[in-house]
Amino acid sequence: MAEKNIIVIGAGAWGGWTAFMLQEAGYKVKLVDQYGPGNERSGSGGKTRIIRLAYGGDPDYTRMTHRAFQLWEKYENLWQDKLYHETGALWMFGDMKPLYATKSQPLMNELGFSLDDIPVAEAKEKYPQINLEGISKTYWEPKCGYLEAARSCKVVASEFQKIGGEFLQAKVVEIRGESQIDALITESGEELIADHYVFACGPWVSNLLPELKPYIFASRQEVYYYKSPEKHLAPDLPIWVEFSPPSLMRYGIPDHFDEGFKVAYDEREVAIDPDKDSRAVTPETFETISKIIANRFPALEGAELLDHKVCVYDNSLDGEFIMDQAPGFSNGIYLGGSSGHGFKMGAAIGEMVKDQIKDQIPFPTAFKLDRLFDYKRQKNQYEVE
Repeated sequence: MAEKNIIVIGAGAWGGWTAFMLQEAGYKVKLVDQYGPGNERSGSGGKTRIIRLAYGGDPDYTRMTHRAFQLWEKYENLWQDKLYHETGALWMFGDMKPLYATKSQPLMNELGFSLDDIPVAEAKEKYPQINLEGISKTYWEPKCGYLEAARSCKVVASEFQKIGGEFLQAKVVEIRGESQIDALITESGEELIADHYVFACGPWVSNLLPELKPYIFASRQEVYYYKSPEKHLAPDLPIWVEFSPPSLMRYGIPDHFDEGFKVAYDEREVAIDPDKDSRAVTPETFETISKIIANRFPALEGAELLDHKVCVYDNSLDGEFIMDQAPGFSNGIYLGGSSGHGFKMGAAIGEMVKDQIKDQIPFPTAFKLDRLFDYKRQKNQYEVE
C-alpha cells in the first residue's frame, strides 16, 4: 500500500480513535485539535461514559457497540491500562410500554448478550437503595459498564503518537480548494496538506463546512455529581437508566472514584455555543434533578453537590449519526451527530473510517447526510415506535 497522508481534525473519541486506526494501518496521520484530547469544552470531556448493548433493536448501533466492546477490551489489554469498568445496568420503565428494552432483546441475544426481564420486586430486594415507586418494568443488562472519558481520549492520543502519529494543537480556520481539499489553514497561518481529511470536530465543524449548518446543532446537557451516602458506591449499585413517559430518559453512574454519584438526563432543547456560553449550574435544572434523584434514591435527599459539568451534544436533526463525504469535497469525510451516546463507539467508528479509506467499504446508508435534506423534526434516540 502506497503511504498516504491523512489529517484528522478533532481529538475526541471519534477523531482520536480514527487517527489511531489509520496510523496502525500504515498511513501517515496528523491529529489536530484546538484544545487538546478530551478537553472540557468538547463532547468527549468529563469523567465517564456508559457503554451498553441495548439500543432499541437498531441493528447498526447494536453491532457497532458490539464491535466497540471488542476493541476497547483488546486495546486496554494491549496497553495494560484499565479504561472499561463493568457494573451491569438496571433499566427502569415508568408507566409506559418498555419497547426500548423488548426491541433490544432479540439482536442482543443473537450476539450472545442479554437484557433480562426481572420482576420489580426482585430489583427492589436486590437494590433497596432505589425507590421503585412508579416503575412498572425492570430489566438487567449484565454486559454494561462505563468508560473513563477524558482520560481515554488522552490515552488513545498518546498511543497514537507512540506508533508514529503526529499530534498538533492548533485551530483550523479555513479550507482551501474547490471540489477537493488542497490544504487546511490554521489560525497561525500554517498550511496542513494531506491526501485525505477527516472532520470529527463536533459542533465546531460548521465553521469549516457551513453547508452543514442546517442539519446539525449543539445542545447543553448538564451533569451533576452528588456526595455518595453509604451503600451508594460501586459495587453496591450498578449503572441505572430510567425512562418516563413519553420518552424522557435519566441515567446515572454510582461513585467509583470518590468523585460523586453521577446523574444526567437526555434532552436536546437548550442550545450552546461551545466557545462562548456559560457552563455554570442552571438553578432550575439543579432543583428539578435534585428532586427527581431524592425521590428515586431517598438517601440522596439534600446531598451535597460535589461537581457539575456541561456536556456539549453534537446533534443531527434526527438524533442519528452522520458518516459521509464532507459536503463539496471528494477527499474529505465528515463524522458527526455523536450526541451523548457516540463516545462508546469511538473505536468501532475509527475502524470503519479506516476500512472506508483503505478498502472502500461504505458507511451504513442510515448515516448518509442526504436523509436530512427535507427533515424538519428533532427527535431523541430513545423514541421507539
